[in-house]
Formats: sequence, structure tokens, C-alpha cells
Amino acid sequence: MTDVSVSINADLQKKIAKIAKKNGQSFDELVAKALAQYVEDYEDVYKTDVCAVDNLERSFFLSIGE
Repeated sequence: MTDVSVSINADLQKKIAKIAKKNGQSFDELVAKALAQYVEDYEDVYKTDVCAVDNLERSFFLSIGE
């Protein structure tokens, strides 16, 4: 695992710490989990957008050939 340092405001830090404590996790575990989920969601959207563009292009070229 790699250490990463980020700056967040005090209010966000308190909210994250509260959620982590409530879920029995450390602050670091919760932040790592949140970042991993963000990346996964981003990749899902990107893959969906790429597929949508591919389908749109495919339908465009098929309609030209008709």
C-alpha cells in the first residue's frame, strides 16, 4: 500500500472521522474505501459513455449505408 497525503477542511475531516468511528473503521480505511468507490464509479461511467458512443457511431454508420 502507498501512503498519500491530502488536505481537507476541518469540517470534512470531522464528518469522515465520525462516519469511520460509527462503522468501526479507521479514518484511513474509510478514506481509502471512499476513494476506491469513487474510482470504480468513475470507471463504470466512463465505460458506459464509451459504449454509448460506440453504439451511437455504429448506428450512425449503419444508417448512412441504408
